[in-house]
Amino acid sequence: MSDISKEALETTLCYIEKDGAYLMLHRIKKENDLNEGKWIGIGGKFEKDESPEECMRREVLEETGLTVKTYRYRGIVTFVSDRYETEYMHLFHITETQGELKDCDEGVLEWVPVDTLSTLPHWLGDRAFLSLLRTQIPFFSMKLTYVDGDRLKECLLNEQPVLFTERFVLRPFIIEDAEAVFDAAKDPEVGPWCGWQPHPDPEHSKDIVKNILMTPGTFALVPVDQGDPIGCISLAPLSSQSMVREGEKAAEIGFWLSQKHWGKGYMPEAVRELQRYAFEEKHLDALWCCYYEGNSKSSRVQEKCGFTEEFREKVERKLLGDEAISVRQKLTKDRWRET
Repeated sequence: MSDISKEALETTLCYIEKDGAYLMLHRIKKENDLNEGKWIGIGGKFEKDESPEECMRREVLEETGLTVKTYRYRGIVTFVSDRYETEYMHLFHITETQGELKDCDEGVLEWVPVDTLSTLPHWLGDRAFLSLLRTQIPFFSMKLTYVDGDRLKECLLNEQPVLFTERFVLRPFIIEDAEAVFDAAKDPEVGPWCGWQPHPDPEHSKDIVKNILMTPGTFALVPVDQGDPIGCISLAPLSSQSMVREGEKAAEIGFWLSQKHWGKGYMPEAVRELQRYAFEEKHLDALWCCYYEGNSKSSRVQEKCGFTEEFREKVERKLLGDEAISVRQKLTKDRWRET
């Protein structure tokens, strides 16, 4: 067995929650601190022969004066950087402590409301695992790769990509999202515009999440200060042979959004990030996006994001038992670069 201790650090990263706020450490006291100026959780390096739980309890006590009572060991975050040592951070969510808060010599401790945390200086990748702390996801593995110091190059959740916008985390769906999916997809104003029936019950939504949404290229649209998705966006194979062009590497973007969040500019924001991902990281030549005649909201989103009409065709909507005119729109990589 190889000794990874010479190549990587083992640390704990702990988020103590109380009354809708996390106890955060503003790192402004320590010299030569890779976290200088940022707001992070509590934690530190393993000592000899410590388990993750032992390290977590010791670090919390040393940095805050608090004794941990109730916690969950949530996952492992692999932190990779072109400037610092690789770090394996064992992530803990602590919901009950005992004792009096003390000053910390590494920074200033402050209770920060969850919904304002993303406005403070932080590592961008932190948004992904902080969002997962709001869910019941089982133990997970996340990998964060940074270049040029603190520029996030890649985020992977259980080996699947995670993307970011100013207001959202676009992450893979998890089975625990089924309740939130049902809340949005039961609305008769959502599904039929996408070609599917409103979800009749939570079990149906659970089946859809498991068999359709939990596939590579499909992302849950999660606000940065929440854990539950409010919509879906996907990068999928082309849905019609009429869209295939010889020698062209292309895919199709699809999306839906909970009606309560319509009109806020959320979906254009998500579509633009998926365009960047498709053209810069997947190296596609073109993207397609479609809507059924009469769906003015989807049409406006696509127009804002640079798609232009190529053709229209009558299609069978098997899940609705009818036919409709599908407007097929396209955006090339060259035109995307120009805009």
